[in-house]
Order: sequence, then C-alpha cells, then structure tokens
Amino acid sequence: MIRVTLRFYGDLNDLLFGGFTGPMVQRKLPGPTSVKDLIEGCGVPHTEVDLILADDRPVDFSHLIREDQSISAYPFFNHLDIPASKRLQKPTLPHNRFLVDTNLGKLARYLRMAGFDTAYIREQADEEIISQMLGEQRALLSRDHKLLMHKVVEYGYLPRSDDPAEQFREVCRRFDLLDKIHPFSRCPNCNGVLQSVSKEDITDQLEPLTKQHFEDFSQCVDCGQIYWAGSHRRRLDPRIKELFNRT
Repeated sequence: MIRVTLRFYGDLNDLLFGGFTGPMVQRKLPGPTSVKDLIEGCGVPHTEVDLILADDRPVDFSHLIREDQSISAYPFFNHLDIPASKRLQKPTLPHNRFLVDTNLGKLARYLRMAGFDTAYIREQADEEIISQMLGEQRALLSRDHKLLMHKVVEYGYLPRSDDPAEQFREVCRRFDLLDKIHPFSRCPNCNGVLQSVSKEDITDQLEPLTKQHFEDFSQCVDCGQIYWAGSHRRRLDPRIKELFNRT
C-alpha cells in the first residue's frame, strides 16, 4: 500500500465527494497511481486544478505518487502569480465556444445573450457529449464531476453556485470573458446569430403596441425569432445587466 496525504485549497474543498472531508485527506493506494487519478478519486475534476505540488515541487497530472508523499492541489486563481510553465490550466480559450450540460439551461441562455456561441445538451450519453465537445471545439461547462474527469476535456469548468447569474459571472472570470461580451447578438433560444432588420420588413409580425413604441429590431438568422429592447431586457437580472453595460 502507498500512503499519501493531500491538501486541497480554496473552493476545491467544495467539490470533494461526500466520503472526504478537506482540506486534509489521507489516502492508501494499492499501487502506482497518477496524481490526476488520485485527485479525481476524491471528487475534484482535473479541469479545476491549476497547480499541484508534490513535496513542494510542481508536477503535472501524470506524476506517479510515491510512498508518504504530500500533495497540494490549488484551484485556478486569476490573480495568483504562478509561472506559466507551472500552471495546469490555460487562462483563456482559443475559441469562445461552449457546450453546456443539462441542468445549466439558464447559464446557456445568459451566455448566448452575451454573444457567446453556446450549445446546450439534454439527455445525451457522456460519449455523445464528449464527441460533440471535441468535434465543435467547445469548452465544457457541467456540474457533473465525472463528465469533466474525461481525460480529453482540455477546457472545462464546474460552476460552484446554484444561481445562474452567479454561474455566468464565474465563467466570465474563469475564462477572462468580460471584455469579450457582445450583448444581444445571439438568439437566447436557439443560439443563432441576430441581424438587424428593418421595421417595414417585419411589421406584419409585430403586435400593435410593439409597432407603436419600438423602431429598432433584430431577427435570428436560424429560427426567425424577432427581438427588440423590450421588457425582457428591463427584467434582466441586475448582475447580468451590470456586466452587459460595461461593454
């Protein structure tokens, strides 16, 4: 048996499986084990770990655990001064495209409203989700620990909050998206791109009060839904509205 001590920092402790109580965790391993498998065996997906120290020495996920080793796991910190060569996560995405797992539907809607290409999936097997993620080069957002543990998930995040507006803020902070928000440029229903459309071209599709009070309209190129700056924008969560108004 190989004995090892782990210490989890920050909100990684919130991700531990029920049988573990952080921040210190003692494990006994039957044989050689990678630090990735060790950490994920405690419930923390590799997508959430930005720095690992083995006896105070930085290592990557392939590091094999030795007897009586002390492992420290740190979450992603936007402002923590870690040399890039030691970090295990990339701070930004090569493509700001997302694949959002079931139970995060409102987050998907907020991301689309912010202008980010966001696919939303329901009732699909893990293999199908991973295949779509790879094929469309999307970052995976999920609250399914085990889904994010798939080795091929290079860009992913597990939102901590139960509140969709806070989840959106988390994702923006994690992937440095705040200056990339383009409000109301995508259809929140189907993810299609919105294009400006003249009032005259759609006047027969508008309600009388809408025609009376609004002049500027956009339409989804995919589903045809028409949008304008109506009450749905005024009712938008103030935290989301604050981020949108920064752009």
